[in-house]
Amino acid sequence: MLLNALVLISFVAFLSFSFYNQNNNKSKDQIPLLFGAVAVSGGGLLTWLAAGCPSLIVELPLFPAFLQAFTLSLILDQNSIIFICVALFVTWSIIEFSHYYMATDPNKNVFINCLILFLLFMLILVSSNSLFILFVGWEGVGILSFILIGWWFTRSDANSAALQAIIYNRLGDSGIILFLALSIIFYNSWDLNNVLSGTAPSTVTNLAAVGLIVAAVGKSAQFLLHPWLPSAMEGPTPVSALLHSSTMVVAGVFLLIRSFPLLQGTAWALCSVSLIGSATAIFAASVALFQFDIKKVVAYSTTSQLGLMVAAIGLGLPYLALFHICTHAFFKALLFLCSGSVIHSFNNDQDLRKIGSATNTAPFTASALSIASLALCGIPFMAGFYSKDYILELSNASLTNSVAAILAMAATLLTAAYSLRVIYFTTLYNPNNPPSIPASEENLNLILPLSRLLGGALIAGWGFYLSLFNFFPLLVPLLIKSLPIIVTIAAFILIINAINKINLAPGTSFLSSNWYYVQIWHTAFTHNAAATSILGVLRTFDQGWAARIGAQGIIMWTGLSSKTMQKSLSGIITNYLLYTILLITAGATAWAVF
Repeated sequence: MLLNALVLISFVAFLSFSFYNQNNNKSKDQIPLLFGAVAVSGGGLLTWLAAGCPSLIVELPLFPAFLQAFTLSLILDQNSIIFICVALFVTWSIIEFSHYYMATDPNKNVFINCLILFLLFMLILVSSNSLFILFVGWEGVGILSFILIGWWFTRSDANSAALQAIIYNRLGDSGIILFLALSIIFYNSWDLNNVLSGTAPSTVTNLAAVGLIVAAVGKSAQFLLHPWLPSAMEGPTPVSALLHSSTMVVAGVFLLIRSFPLLQGTAWALCSVSLIGSATAIFAASVALFQFDIKKVVAYSTTSQLGLMVAAIGLGLPYLALFHICTHAFFKALLFLCSGSVIHSFNNDQDLRKIGSATNTAPFTASALSIASLALCGIPFMAGFYSKDYILELSNASLTNSVAAILAMAATLLTAAYSLRVIYFTTLYNPNNPPSIPASEENLNLILPLSRLLGGALIAGWGFYLSLFNFFPLLVPLLIKSLPIIVTIAAFILIINAINKINLAPGTSFLSSNWYYVQIWHTAFTHNAAATSILGVLRTFDQGWAARIGAQGIIMWTGLSSKTMQKSLSGIITNYLLYTILLITAGATAWAVF
């Protein structure tokens, strides 16, 4: 009971502090708070490494029952400990940047507290060993994303983007609900380790794999359920940075990493996962190449990198997917924060054609943006190189799914192309707008976060590779080893020659319009849903048989009975005698029969 009270009191105290205290926009208490959390998590990581990297399961009984106790089960292993350190470090930088970006927002502190609560639910998700607690974190990041994407709720685009995010995630949530139901029915447990190590009929295992894949596709914006992620750019830039780097969108990938043993036990699951991931990567990269909204380009790059992570899991490389999650968080958060700074410098304009020559207006931001874009390409010895190059090399050396490997390599080529395109437009391009007053970059809430993330984009991959992801030596042919960098160099050469002609190429309208997926799917779905609602619910149910046996039926039968009675009471004596004779005859017949 004491533990229950402490958990409840701490949660209520956090909510009270976050939402019911005086909204003092000058307060920056969150920055030292998160710095302390980063320091503690870093010390915990070093202690964990010194202890030999053990896996610990902490179980706290919450609701004891007669037959079975409900426990709060947390797991501290390589996946959760590394991710928690990265997420706290990146969030610390994003929160500090938010004090610069949201300085004029009257509800800045409430916004920042929502970001911290967003992170809290993600940490619950990655450290839970109980499927129930995992579901709490899963739904928590979903509802917080709805709140934060629609933060500027007076804008119709922000409202529609928030609704789109929650609807697509609801479709994906049906998968994890199916997995939860199968776990409690057939495995008699919500302990994830018990579920993964348990045995069940092949039909149940296949259905569980379907639920996991659907959940990951919805939460991590994979192909078919991807449109909500680019639309989420309508939210404030710190939301985009946190959402894309280290919280919600990697939740689906993390779920697949956790449940990899179950997927490995089904013949079709890993193949399907790799195809979905590679298709998402090539789709998003091809669309990003023709976008002019800088945040849309970065958003589609996130979708493409998520596809690469999912493809790595499908190729049997979940540890490399985690490696790429950790390196990706640094340069993706840096890309978004640099985008927000550039947008502020150019009077809230997000069009790449109007924010050229940013090196004159915001030189530090433009330099950081260029370095983050190069890290995204996988330039040697930057953060993205160590994880991305490893995934591509092992996928090319693998014989399990050649289609996924080819699509991932093609997505890498396009990634290098659109990254260099962003660098060109923000540094070398002559803008179409009149010159603006140079913005000041002397605000420490801007410089310090960018500097920390810039260091991560440069050395995080190297540091992780030496300490945490020091895998076995990879012996592959020289051509396969060199193929990722060859593809990147080829993309650089092609985009330099065609930078000003790319929008005149055939198929530009198709690619820039998201493959017409949104236009076709949203239109068809909306019309079909409306027609089904009218025919299947309104006319058949509300105005159909339900009405006939309800109020309208009572009125109809009452009226029919009244008309029959009126016809019988005609006032003609011969009719009364006829009715009397018929009644006597019917009674006598019934008496004789019975």
